[in-house]
Amino acid sequence: MFVHTIRLGALLAVAAVIAAFASIASAGTPEVPPAMRDDAPVVSFTAPDSITEGEPAVFTFTRVGGLSSDLALNLDFFLEGRFLLDYEIGELRFAAGEAEAVLSIPTEDDDTPEPDGYIGVHLQPRYYTPGVSQPYNPESPVYLEIVVRDNDRPAAT
Repeated sequence: MFVHTIRLGALLAVAAVIAAFASIASAGTPEVPPAMRDDAPVVSFTAPDSITEGEPAVFTFTRVGGLSSDLALNLDFFLEGRFLLDYEIGELRFAAGEAEAVLSIPTEDDDTPEPDGYIGVHLQPRYYTPGVSQPYNPESPVYLEIVVRDNDRPAAT
């Protein structure tokens, strides 16, 4: 008898949970964050596979939709090597009405033999936050890497 009482209690608890979910579902769907909606701008980007040190690493970003306001991108940077002229990589913004923005990162052409390196950029999504630039959805690929090839011959031995 005790086992049956426990099972009945468990069944009643499960029924209560199902009823609670049913009432939530019938109350309507919760608001979808703007960056998850179809009307949020979509941002994509391209970059060459490689460059030679001394050439700029150029990442070209394109947005579709939502051109009426400015848009700041949420980017993470990954670096390997000794070829940057300036380690402060700035923020990238689309001005209102712009569908394309270019991030050009200068590299240094030195005379030092060194291993090849890379500059990687990861495009993070931006969800709606009051007081923050317009939200957007990133389009795949969300990470691109440019190999920076050294153009110096190894020192003579």
